[in-house]
Amino acid sequence: QDNFGSSHSSRQLSLFVLHVPHCAEKMDQGLTEEQQREFTEAFNDLDRNHTEFLSKWELGVLMKSLGHELSDEDQRGISSDGERCVSLSDFLGIMARREQDLAQRDKLMQAFSVFDCDGSGFISVDLQSEFRTRMMSLGPNPYTKEEFELFMSEYLAEAPNSLGTQHPAAEDDLMDYKEFIKLLLKK
Repeated sequence: QDNFGSSHSSRQLSLFVLHVPHCAEKMDQGLTEEQQREFTEAFNDLDRNHTEFLSKWELGVLMKSLGHELSDEDQRGISSDGERCVSLSDFLGIMARREQDLAQRDKLMQAFSVFDCDGSGFISVDLQSEFRTRMMSLGPNPYTKEEFELFMSEYLAEAPNSLGTQHPAAEDDLMDYKEFIKLLLKK
């Protein structure tokens, strides 16, 4: 079964981003100089022995202090070198991915909110919805009906299982776009 972390879904997300004005901008950039300076200072503050390495536990503390969790994926991406295995470079790479994920999530939230006329957190995805109409008519490569149905099918398959939502999209054609974005960005 295809899930939102698959390469097929990455294509779907890319297609969606292309439909959103300015959403594709700055997605591939790293950290700003200010962010790099802030994160480097935070790393060095925790590296009291000046070894230029932190343990995974220390990295978890540092990430939490910056408002982030250290995921299993992050831990797998770090080369293990005994107990002291997280370099400044490793940390900056993790934070760059985190900041890009946050920026992408914010852009998607902004894009979806345009279709949330009543501020409920839900958008209509029925046959006459503005969202469907726009996705199938705007951008350099608008979705075909089949592509849009595929785009939505994964959400419909996942929503009842992972969400405790009051409005299952399969029944009322309303999509909780905040949860949809979480599923899109799940890695």
